[in-house]
Amino acid sequence: MSKFMKPVILSLLLLLSFPVTGVCYDVIKVKDGGTIKVTVTYQGAVPENEIIRIGEDLGFCGSTQETDVYLVDKSKVKNAVVWLDGIEKGNDTIISTVKVAIDKCRVKSRVSVGFVGGSFIFYNSDEILHTVQMKMELAYQKDVSDRPLEEGATIYNIALPMKGVAIRKPIKRWHRISRYTGYIRVRSNTHPWMSGYVFVFDHPYAGVTDKKGTLKLHDIPPGEYLLKVWHEGFGVKERKVKVGPDQVLKTKISFGD
Repeated sequence: MSKFMKPVILSLLLLLSFPVTGVCYDVIKVKDGGTIKVTVTYQGAVPENEIIRIGEDLGFCGSTQETDVYLVDKSKVKNAVVWLDGIEKGNDTIISTVKVAIDKCRVKSRVSVGFVGGSFIFYNSDEILHTVQMKMELAYQKDVSDRPLEEGATIYNIALPMKGVAIRKPIKRWHRISRYTGYIRVRSNTHPWMSGYVFVFDHPYAGVTDKKGTLKLHDIPPGEYLLKVWHEGFGVKERKVKVGPDQVLKTKISFGD
């Protein structure tokens, strides 16, 4: 065996040795399922959104752009991702489409949730070339390679050369967030200020908060769960919850307190 093949084989063995989380999720017919209504808030003075100076395609994109990280109205937080972590059984996933649209040199929507079995649709609303890269953080990358990955491994690299171009790609099982894989970052090598996030799940108990900071998770099998909330600027919080048959559980999770 050549010295060049040994690192490759070692990397493959290491990859295969990592257990895959989520494979034990069982699809069942949920009876007497409960509902969790989550409200995400922020207490205190809301940080200001960053003003980014643009270096490319100024004639179309403008010279500056304000990020929309902190969308908080009367303490209610928009674009927080909420999910039940480690849930083992329940309804089947929602076969849906995550639209990654580039509009006025921004990624819209900035924060999205997708489900295994669905699709990404990449769409260009602008009259200039855009490239879209989907990058996933791999917790085990440092164990299999010395090559640094500043923003994760590229899972899709899409060129959208003109207005109206749309490209569909599958959401695969290994795209889901797990112990070893993180969220997917939407980036661009031609317009590096553009940014977005996609969380992929193999169960339907996840979503993004609306402008009122709320999200409802329906038809949850009665039991105890770990509820997680992620926000781009505020970080991650979690809480143990218990859902009874046909119960509507209301809970508030606050950042900044």
